[in-house]
Amino acid sequence: MEKSSLLKIENISKSFGGVQALDNVSLEIKKGEVHAIVGENGAGKSTLMKIIAGALQPDSGRLEFEGNSVEFEGPRDASQIGIAIVYQEPIFFRELSVVENIYLGEEIRQNRGTLDWNSMTTGASEAVKKMGLPVDIIHKTMSELMLGTQQLVLIARSIHKKAKLLILDEPTAILSQAETEILFNTIKTLKEQGVSILYISHRLEEIFQIADRITVLRDGKKVEDFAIDEASEDKLVLSMTGRNFSFDLKKELKDNNKTPILEVEHLSRAGVYQDISFSIKPGEILGFYGLVGAGRSEVMQAVYGELPSDSGAIKYKEQAIHPHNSLDAIEKGIIYVPEDRRHYGLFLIRAIQDNLSAGILRRISNRIGVINGHKELEKVQDQMQSLKIKAGSIFAPVSSLSGGNQQKVVLGRSLMLNPDLLILDEPTHGIDVATKNEIHKLIYALAEKNIAIILISSELPEVLALADNILVMHEGSMTGYLPRGKADEETILRLALGLHDKKKTAVV
Repeated sequence: MEKSSLLKIENISKSFGGVQALDNVSLEIKKGEVHAIVGENGAGKSTLMKIIAGALQPDSGRLEFEGNSVEFEGPRDASQIGIAIVYQEPIFFRELSVVENIYLGEEIRQNRGTLDWNSMTTGASEAVKKMGLPVDIIHKTMSELMLGTQQLVLIARSIHKKAKLLILDEPTAILSQAETEILFNTIKTLKEQGVSILYISHRLEEIFQIADRITVLRDGKKVEDFAIDEASEDKLVLSMTGRNFSFDLKKELKDNNKTPILEVEHLSRAGVYQDISFSIKPGEILGFYGLVGAGRSEVMQAVYGELPSDSGAIKYKEQAIHPHNSLDAIEKGIIYVPEDRRHYGLFLIRAIQDNLSAGILRRISNRIGVINGHKELEKVQDQMQSLKIKAGSIFAPVSSLSGGNQQKVVLGRSLMLNPDLLILDEPTHGIDVATKNEIHKLIYALAEKNIAIILISSELPEVLALADNILVMHEGSMTGYLPRGKADEETILRLALGLHDKKKTAVV
């Protein structure tokens, strides 16, 4: 007998600025099934999940839950009808106890209005027991628990709320094998109880183990629905990568006989990445590709001195270096442009001028620290013009700019430091197509000026178009190191999914 519908998603679209995150997506979730959502980074999976959970509102389309049309003003609306989500990055109050986190916002009160701690303690005990966790953890603060246990507590909280639809976004990314088995057993039990699970994961072997159906998203669109017995790894990989893409710019491959500017050998950090080796030459663009949790940014933060490695060696300009902080790296000519520009790249309440010149104040100040205002203004205006930063005034707050222009400001400040090695972490994330094309041209022009560029990107077409060589990571390990001429989208994605041993793939 066919299962009845729990959730229908009809023609949902969502854009952020000029970026179309979801485009006319429709799908149906049945009661008591595990429905997996797969796709490359940036395919729209997390955006869709946030819309279902009420954290985002769609631009168009509708949701139907248990036969009724629903609109959510926030997550509480979705929670009240039985939709719960557990994000990949655990969200909780670290200094509150497990009991308090489980009942946060839905505390049980006695007739006099005081908290009913006995009832909440009993309920929390039952919740953690269902996840195979020891009952005595309920009085510990969340900060005292291991990361995987924190995640299981959050899943226990969702189950305890008697969710009808549980959304799990990369739930095993931070779980041990034993914790993963606990989760899978719980999912099986929930399914038997008629609870539906939306399961997002890059780990295809997990999906084949627990899913009933699979939906593939690509570039914000739904491209395929599979029953689990109709799916295969080959079919999924083809569906995830089978797009046509074009770039106005594709970097010309040239012979590069220069001495490497950076050589990394057997770099490791326990639990994060292991045995990473690569080199890059002046004028080369080295692409770093991997899926969620692969460890790409963490490797670069070791080179930059922000997250030191446990072992391995780094040579820069043929000299061994041991960067202890970002200032060490900057003084050597190594610049890192972070992925999260709003939190780590910009001073949002400060003027555009202040953001652009922040890195060079020492260079344009006299011995007692007085800034040469004329020099500052001249350099800022030159950079604004060079990068075509669109703003009414250099004195306007940088927060008033579009996302693309904010990214240009971050890049502009970095370039004013005259780097020899430029590390770009997701430099085109969340910006419109026109600005993205400008940044691609800028990256190419910088390489032409003999600057070595490490490009960390979740956009595989971008990596294939711009990079001379591509390093691929999967769960902290290096699974491939290929010249662009030997790389294609399917090969790279297989390496990023950890499938290279299952199908013979050339790893150079």
